[in-house]
Amino acid sequence: MRDLIALLCHALRLVITGRTPRHRARAHPAPHTAPAPTPRSVPRHVQELRHPLTGEDVALIRPYLLAHERHREHRLQKERRTAAALASMGIDYDVTALAI
Repeated sequence: MRDLIALLCHALRLVITGRTPRHRARAHPAPHTAPAPTPRSVPRHVQELRHPLTGEDVALIRPYLLAHERHREHRLQKERRTAAALASMGIDYDVTALAI
């Protein structure tokens, strides 16, 4: 029984340590370290979702109201150009009466 236990101890020692009589002094490799994770860049539209809106970021007036005012200003500018062109030819053109 003692021989069997001694044989099992010797076999387990070889299995656990991984050494055989031929390879007694084996250099241990350096421990494997994982490379440092590189931070992934988050798209801008995702970053903007994380920040709350400020008052400057939100339009207080609806775009269709601004479009109406721009159209009116564009029409007045066109009338002024027409008046300037006719004035260069000596023709009077009243912008205020027609544009308003």
